[in-house]
Amino acid sequence: MAIQTQAIPLTARHARSEVVSESDLNPTPTLPPIPRKKQATVLCSAFMTIALTIGYNQCFGVFQEYYLSSSQDVLVPSPALQVSPPTALLAFIGSLCYGLTWAGGILVNPVISRIENGNWAPTTRSTRLWRRRILRLLAPRTITISGVLMVAVGFTLASFSSSIWQLLLTQGFLVGFGMSLLYFPLLAPAPEYFTYHRATAMGFILAGGGVGGLIFSPMIRVLLSSVGGRWTLRLCAGFNLIAGLPIAWAVPRSQFATNSTLEGPDRRNTHVSRALALRLTFFFSAVAAFLQAAGAQLPLSFIPSYTIILGLSVSKGSSLLAASNAINAVSRILTGYAGDRLGRQNTLVLTLFLAASSVFAFWLSSALMTTSSSLSLWVAFIVLYSFSAGGYYALFPALIAEVFGIWQYAAVNAFILFVRGLGTIFGSPVGGQLLGSLEEGSRAYASIAYWDGALLMGATVCCIGVRWAHGKGKGWKWIA
Repeated sequence: MAIQTQAIPLTARHARSEVVSESDLNPTPTLPPIPRKKQATVLCSAFMTIALTIGYNQCFGVFQEYYLSSSQDVLVPSPALQVSPPTALLAFIGSLCYGLTWAGGILVNPVISRIENGNWAPTTRSTRLWRRRILRLLAPRTITISGVLMVAVGFTLASFSSSIWQLLLTQGFLVGFGMSLLYFPLLAPAPEYFTYHRATAMGFILAGGGVGGLIFSPMIRVLLSSVGGRWTLRLCAGFNLIAGLPIAWAVPRSQFATNSTLEGPDRRNTHVSRALALRLTFFFSAVAAFLQAAGAQLPLSFIPSYTIILGLSVSKGSSLLAASNAINAVSRILTGYAGDRLGRQNTLVLTLFLAASSVFAFWLSSALMTTSSSLSLWVAFIVLYSFSAGGYYALFPALIAEVFGIWQYAAVNAFILFVRGLGTIFGSPVGGQLLGSLEEGSRAYASIAYWDGALLMGATVCCIGVRWAHGKGKGWKWIA
C-alpha cells in the first residue's frame, strides 16, 4: 500500500493531461474570466465567418444547376449538350470546397497554436537569422487574411475557367482551402469564451451557415441569370474581399495561449494522442461525423435540380434552397438552447434520427410517387429535414468539449472536422453517380434518397454509441 500511495513527480504539463484524460469535465477554473464585450465580439466575428464560408458552401447547388443548364457561359462544351451530363464531377466541385473548408483544420490548427505560443523557431545556433525574423512576422491575422485573399483569387481564376478540372482547382481547391484558413482561427477558440451557455452560443454562431445560405442562394441565382457565370464569380471574389478582411482582422486569441509553465509555453493539444484515439467515444464520434457529413450535404446539392424535375422553375428551386437555409439557421439556435437543458447528447441523437426518418418518409416517398402529392411531400421533407439537420451542427462543438474536455477540444475538433471534410467529399459525388436517367423523372432520385437515409441512420446509431460509451465510462445520466 505504501508503494501505491507514493507521490509520482509530474511536470505541470503532464499533470494537466492526466487530469483531463481521467475526467472529461471542462477545466473552467484554469481559464480567466471573459468580459461580456469580448464574448459579444467573438460571437459576431465567428457568426460572420460561418455565414461567409459555410453559407456559401450550403448553396453551391445553385451553381451546380447553372453549370448543368443550357444557358451557362462558363464550361466549353456545355454539359447540357452531352449525352451523359457529368453531374457527379460538377457535384464534386462543391463537395471539394466544402470538404476542404473542414478538412484543412488538421493543418491550420497546429500552425495557429504554434504561432500563438511563439515556438516556431528553435533558439539554436544553427537556426538562421532570416528564418527567425520571417517566422516572427507570423500572426493569426496573417493566416486569416491569407485565407480571404486565397478565396478571392480562387473565384477570380474560376471566372476564366472553361473546363471542369479548372473549376475543381479554383472554385473547389483554392476557395475551399482559403475558407479553411479563415474558418478555423476564428472558430477553434470560440468555445473557450463560454461556459454555462456554450451550446446556445455555438448554436447562434453556427446559425450563420443558414443565414449565409439564405442570403447567398437568391443573390447568386439573380446574378447568374442577369450577368452570367463569369461575372458572378468575379463579384463573389470582390464580395469576399470586402466582407472577409474585417472578419479576418478580428480573429480572437486562444485562452490557453496565455498559460505557461516553467518549462516554456504551454500550448493546447492540437494532435490526437494514441490513448485518446483508442477510446470508444472517439471512434464512434469519428464514424458518426463521416456518415453525417456524407449524408447531410446531399439534399442541399440536389434541392434545385429535384425541384425542377417536379415541374417548378429554377427560381423556385433557389427559393426552396434559401428557405431550407433559413429554417436550418433557426433550428441551430433552438437545438443549441434545448441541448443546454435536455442534454446535448440526447438532443443530438433525437435530431439525427428525425433527419434520417424524414428522408425515408418524405423524400423517398416523393421520388417513388408520380402523383401531384410528390411536390407536397418534397416541401414537407425540406421543412422537417432542414429543422432536424441543424441539430448536429449546433451541438457537436459543445458535445466535443463535454465528452473530451475543453483542453482536448482543439485536437478533437480539428480531427472530427477533417473526417467530416472527407465525408463531404465522398457523399455528393457518389450521389451524383447514383442519379438515374432524367427521363425517369423523380424516380431518378430514389437511389440518392436511399443512400442519404442510410448514411444518416448510420450516423444516428454511432451517436447512440457515443452516448452509451460516455455513460459507461462516467456513470449514466438521463440528461447528458
